[in-house]
Amino acid sequence: MRLRVSILVILCFASLPAFAQIAPFNDAGVAAGHEHLTTINQEAFNTFWTAIGGIQQPMAPGGNTQIIKFPGVVLMAANAGGRGGRGGGGRGAAAPAAPAAPAAPAAPPASSVGSSIDYLGFKVKDLKGTLARLAAINIQPMPGATAKQAFVMSPDNLKVSLKEDTALSTPVATDEVMEKVPSAAEASAWYAKWFGAKIVKDGNDTVAQIPGVNIRFSETKETMAPTQGRALDHLGMEVKNLEAFMVKMAAGGVNVASGYRGLQPTQIPPLTSLGFIVDPWGTRIELNEGFKDVK
Repeated sequence: MRLRVSILVILCFASLPAFAQIAPFNDAGVAAGHEHLTTINQEAFNTFWTAIGGIQQPMAPGGNTQIIKFPGVVLMAANAGGRGGRGGGGRGAAAPAAPAAPAAPAAPPASSVGSSIDYLGFKVKDLKGTLARLAAINIQPMPGATAKQAFVMSPDNLKVSLKEDTALSTPVATDEVMEKVPSAAEASAWYAKWFGAKIVKDGNDTVAQIPGVNIRFSETKETMAPTQGRALDHLGMEVKNLEAFMVKMAAGGVNVASGYRGLQPTQIPPLTSLGFIVDPWGTRIELNEGFKDVK
């Protein structure tokens, strides 16, 4: 089911004008490209992310997925049954004998807090201005905000980091994700082995740099929930020679949630293949081939 949903999501790519290119591949043939979120209210989703500086893309006809473009990353969110979703009852269905009881409102997705990916981070050129736009839609910074960094919670329970960088050439740009793990050394070594991540220290923190995303590791003794089905469902990576890449991963004991699938040119243009894995700490990752060709 998850594979079919992601295929429907990617079908929206074909209609996008001036789509941002992903970062160049690293030596391992990997680059980050998208993050897949969960929403129950596409209107609130769009309002929140455009206030931060994202550019809303037109939905494909009959689609159920919103795409927001940022420099360096694309956010995608399929409606999970709330406002904007497609209801049941097709044309020609018999009328009910009595008015139906109002449907219970859809529950928001479980928060990113408590999962292996704690937050999604962006740099902004003007933090004060960004927070003012968010305040206008009743989004306030979480406790502990400073003049240079603030955290906010999206309407769909995704924790978002906003760091001011006045040297940015754009109003906003992708920055990082925070992954909570028992051992930063082990997690960074895993990402270096399988994704060719460059491992650096930022103060006391360990960061795995993959073109298009930095993964900052925070050590915890708590058991974190997997990301699937939560506010941030999965990360997306473009991979060269994906079939061989996934064979190597499976042979190396990586948790392959959905194996390699080759695609015909007309199925999900411009993708030629995709698959899913889950890292040892519960983060679901989509691997695809062809995303680099979307302009």
